[in-house]
Amino acid sequence: MILAIDCGSTSFKAAVVERRLNVRGIASARLDYHFASGGKVELAVEDVSTAFRKAVAGALRAAGVKAALLQAIAITSQAQTFTVFDRRGCAKMRFISWQDNRAGAASATLKKTVLLADFADHCSFGEPLAALQVCQIKHLQQTRPGFIRPGDLLLKLPTYFVWRLTGEPVMDDNLAAMSGLYSLVLGHWWPAALKACGIRREQLPRVIPVGSVAARTTAAARAFGLPEGISVVLAGNDQTAGAYGAQLDRNNALLLTLGTAQVAYVCLRRMPVPHAALVRGPYPGGRAYRLAADGCGGNIINWAQSVLAHCESDEKFFAQAARSKRGSRGLVFEPTLDNGTGVWRNVALHHTPADFARSVIEALSRRMAAMVRTLGVSPRRHKVLAAGGGSQSALFVRIVSEAIGAAIHVTTASPLLGAARMALKAILH
Repeated sequence: MILAIDCGSTSFKAAVVERRLNVRGIASARLDYHFASGGKVELAVEDVSTAFRKAVAGALRAAGVKAALLQAIAITSQAQTFTVFDRRGCAKMRFISWQDNRAGAASATLKKTVLLADFADHCSFGEPLAALQVCQIKHLQQTRPGFIRPGDLLLKLPTYFVWRLTGEPVMDDNLAAMSGLYSLVLGHWWPAALKACGIRREQLPRVIPVGSVAARTTAAARAFGLPEGISVVLAGNDQTAGAYGAQLDRNNALLLTLGTAQVAYVCLRRMPVPHAALVRGPYPGGRAYRLAADGCGGNIINWAQSVLAHCESDEKFFAQAARSKRGSRGLVFEPTLDNGTGVWRNVALHHTPADFARSVIEALSRRMAAMVRTLGVSPRRHKVLAAGGGSQSALFVRIVSEAIGAAIHVTTASPLLGAARMALKAILH
């Protein structure tokens, strides 16, 4: 049995998975965020520990399985959330969420830093602004001088749990490359970035390949209801874990995620060259990935539901859109911001709520097609898979298919199953 844990942004999910990748039980625990002025978004250390404990206990209970039967734990996670611990192991602050946006000025400073002139060559992202952890560290150094001491540890969310379970701070290269502190060229923490942020290599975790064993649990794992002596496998970010669950390394497919955000993801044999509009990084088995992401997705649909008549739910929204048999009849919707706003153009008296709903789907489909083109992957030469909440709408999938010019097969790209699959491969080989 494998215990797979997805440390997501809204909640932590856990699943007990059998060797044939059948889910025996699943549970989740919501996170309680702390918001404040200036863009502060934080998570209390004790709250994330409680959520982790609840998700684990719930999954074991739902599966009817005792923790002693587990063979491995696999962890996938949101990429950027982190905090600072002192040399005694005490948290010096709450976790700073990837949603926190206090570090704009620090990002601007980093962009001007000569030391980081070749940032895109080393990191997953094309510029420091996207690598939120490096920006937040710089922000802390600027606003709270002396707060980060030489003996402190800087730990991302999944590394914190590995540390608590095994006593060793370890993270995978998939997540490390998204921090802005790790070099894909050098294969270790990037000296120039560390110097720019005023931290030392010893303050960061040991890095291992994504999909490999970080360490084994110690007696400390009992605090989370887990046994001693089982392997902890690191499964990277949730997009990579989901892609591995969809087996992109085997089927040479292009994975489209129609979720809150839209993502186009492909697995490659070698690391691609940097691109300002794309994200890249390590994939299990020595491979690499490249993805394009768009903040406009299910959040835009949720917004549209609030302003369109008779579209109070996803089901009613897609049913309304399906009534527009000839497309949106010249009506064009253009999302303008990633936070869920947009405008309609060419509005005429003959347009109905169905046309408005249909135009939103057509707009998101055009944006997905544009991302696929930027990704540089021909949909006609790859099997195209679709996952996420939007993939449950046959209409949405059909319009995306028309936009990219290729057939689409709906699949399940579960980060939990992908993490479990990585764990099985790690402990069986």
